[in-house]
Amino acid sequence: MTTYPDADPHRGRPASVTETLAPYLGTADAGPFAKLSISLPEPLLAAVRDVAAQTGVPVSGVIAASIRRLVDEVAQAKLDAALDADNAAGLAFAEAAAPMHASVLERLPW
Repeated sequence: MTTYPDADPHRGRPASVTETLAPYLGTADAGPFAKLSISLPEPLLAAVRDVAAQTGVPVSGVIAASIRRLVDEVAQAKLDAALDADNAAGLAFAEAAAPMHASVLERLPW
């Protein structure tokens, strides 16, 4: 089985293409479907055919799974960026308000 570096930084190890695409290979689209003619570099086509042979999924299904995974990765990256921005804004607010909060706490009769 051919292995390729996985784009997921949380895994920390190379994974097979089949293993990486496994969650997406079982996803069946309801359609409608359209025919598409594409050209791929031969090594990439060989990898796609290898995954198709290992999983019993048609070549078009392997390509669709790859695209679904990419779409999910892009959506997750956008979500992560939005959360990072929100966290940064919250931290900036907390840091700006800290002196005022400290002043209020100093004046409380404990």
